[in-house]
Amino acid sequence: MSLKNVIFDFGGIIVDLDKQAAVDAFERLGFDARAYVGDYAQNGVFAALETGRMPAAEFCGEVRRTSGRSLSDSDICQAWNSMLAGIPVRRLQFVRSLRSRLHTYMLSNTNPIHWDYSNHVLLADAGLRMEDCFDQIFLSYQLHLAKPDPAIFRTVLAEAGLRPEETLFVDDSADNCRIAAASGLQVFHSCCPEDWMGFIEKETGR
Repeated sequence: MSLKNVIFDFGGIIVDLDKQAAVDAFERLGFDARAYVGDYAQNGVFAALETGRMPAAEFCGEVRRTSGRSLSDSDICQAWNSMLAGIPVRRLQFVRSLRSRLHTYMLSNTNPIHWDYSNHVLLADAGLRMEDCFDQIFLSYQLHLAKPDPAIFRTVLAEAGLRPEETLFVDDSADNCRIAAASGLQVFHSCCPEDWMGFIEKETGR
């Protein structure tokens, strides 16, 4: 494998997810989120938030209206952030260590609520920033695109100036990996936590 670049997913690769915790938290607020929170993609207002078509304040307003309760924005954000179970520091340290010989990138379907919480709460004691570990970070809500849309892969490759055949894409979604492969990228479909570490170590000769 001729490898010069690695593009990492965020959810399920860098940060651990507990989607049921978010569904349960919203249920306690009187909002049924089961139809909106998917395994690898969101629907409805959650998808609108994730692709930047709806700002966080409007998202909170929609949840509040649907629930019929006088919920605060803080209540709603806390429920949504309960999906993020934590970021093991060793994963970021591993990615950072790669930067001595590879270019590292992040491509995530995420939203401003989760991204803010990840940076200001989950990383508070890590002693690292996302920018310490990745050359560039591409987020769906900023790009107004979401995986597995082929356009998001074309955008990242063009903006970062990457050759797809020299670039490995790491994601826990089979659909995302399938479309990435069709875009010419090398892919690793992660099926269990941190299996990608061993794969990259092997491919880079560590």
